[in-house]
Amino acid sequence: MNHGRVVVTEHIDPAGLEILKRETELLYLPDVPGRTLADTIVTAAGIGVRLARVTSDLMATAPNLKVIAKHGVGYDNIDVAAATARGIVVVHTPKANSVSVAEHILSLMLCLANRVCKADRDLKAGRFQKREDYTGVELNGKTLGVVGLGRIGSETARICSAGFGMSVVAYDPFVPSETFERTGHHRADSLVQLLDMADFVVLCVPFKSGTAGMIGAHELSLMKSGSFLVNTARGGLVDEAALYESLVQGHLAGAAIDAFVDEPPPVEHPLLSLPNFIATPHVAGQTTEAMRRMATDMAEEILRVLRGERPLYSVNPEVNK
Repeated sequence: MNHGRVVVTEHIDPAGLEILKRETELLYLPDVPGRTLADTIVTAAGIGVRLARVTSDLMATAPNLKVIAKHGVGYDNIDVAAATARGIVVVHTPKANSVSVAEHILSLMLCLANRVCKADRDLKAGRFQKREDYTGVELNGKTLGVVGLGRIGSETARICSAGFGMSVVAYDPFVPSETFERTGHHRADSLVQLLDMADFVVLCVPFKSGTAGMIGAHELSLMKSGSFLVNTARGGLVDEAALYESLVQGHLAGAAIDAFVDEPPPVEHPLLSLPNFIATPHVAGQTTEAMRRMATDMAEEILRVLRGERPLYSVNPEVNK
């Protein structure tokens, strides 16, 4: 049965495309260079996006639209309120990339702690002089501070605790006490308390009004001297100018960011000039396994909605009642 046109805006794993082709008229925009979502959405019953923005005005041009699917976890590029008002279901793929992002966080932590990137750059540029310049620290015995104990935060905490012998303190007011009792993680009563305790702070929260700018100059000053900050969640959680000052002044030993306010960041971005800063271009979930899971989960969610079934990962479940 054909459930109408589905438009997929950006590259996804072919496995997801094959699922959609079985029951829809698929328009895959990477196959038709020059076409945009605005050009093709008029007759669409469903759309799948990665970073493309889906605004209220765009939805208004698509009277047949039933579902908007996000290839990934964060959905701040979709106007969920507008979709809900129009009765459009918004879904995402929250379980698909948690392992990949957690492993990326660990790779950044290890590179910061062991000064891997600086050693690599200096050796290749002929700047290496003495090994003492690259003395690092061990993760073992350190305290990991996880802000946001969802799937990614929980997986990161599990790996660090079980694999590296780290103590874990987490701040997440929405997680029940039973979770902390079961895992043995220490519950921070506030962000301030976590910042004061942690040697490594990792941000695993969505970008929304309550989290925007949550790490600014004041919060950075509360972090332990010589500690590290890692953000693979969303740009806008961290005040990038304040982070630059903290790194230059030596209060933080290092920081790593996978998600910037402007992506990709311009090459002249001040943070990119610092030897104690690591940047990756929003690729924390970009593994072969995660890309396939995100593509297939997204495709299956689109089909569930178009078939009249209840999706598994709805962002606005009130539409599905």
